[in-house]
Amino acid sequence: SLQLAVGYGYLYLLFTTFVFVFEDQYQFNSGAAGLSYLGLGAGFLIGLLANGLTSDYIAEKEAKGGEIKPESRLAPLLIGALLVPAGLIWYGWTAEYQVHWIVPIIGTSLIGIGVNLIWIPVQSYLIDAFTIYAASAIAANTVVRSIFGVVLPLAGQPLYDRLGLGWGNTLLAFIALSTAPLTWLIMKYGERIRLHPRFQLDL
Repeated sequence: SLQLAVGYGYLYLLFTTFVFVFEDQYQFNSGAAGLSYLGLGAGFLIGLLANGLTSDYIAEKEAKGGEIKPESRLAPLLIGALLVPAGLIWYGWTAEYQVHWIVPIIGTSLIGIGVNLIWIPVQSYLIDAFTIYAASAIAANTVVRSIFGVVLPLAGQPLYDRLGLGWGNTLLAFIALSTAPLTWLIMKYGERIRLHPRFQLDL
């Protein structure tokens, strides 16, 4: 939930700052600045296709003919956890130095792919891990990410004013990167935690 919340919050931070960035750095008018969202949109579509084509294949391969474990759904998350920071750094520094406008937009497409490769595996994991209680798990996840989605955009413009686009996005990238080990820990120890008697509640 924390990892998804960070990506979700960054998404809304970008939504609220794109117009200002592209108007200030590239002198786009307000109509043209709206087209800067196309990079994220393209990234979402690519991420959706990548998840759809690989998720079941990877899970079935890891199961080796046995039962598919919830942790098998998290493999794409490893890539997503790296693409979001990479996209933020790419977007931030190319916009800072006013490289051709298409270059930062390509960077935002990496963020879009990364967020999608985080979102779908997390949702799939929660459904598989919590089975009949999945609705409650997803509701808790929604509350956490919604808080980040409300709070982080408020910091966007002050962050960029203080640190600039390059260092501002680099700071965001390092925070996102710090959540990446969580994926590995859940993939490695998630089953042991789930099956521990302490968490086998008789409701």
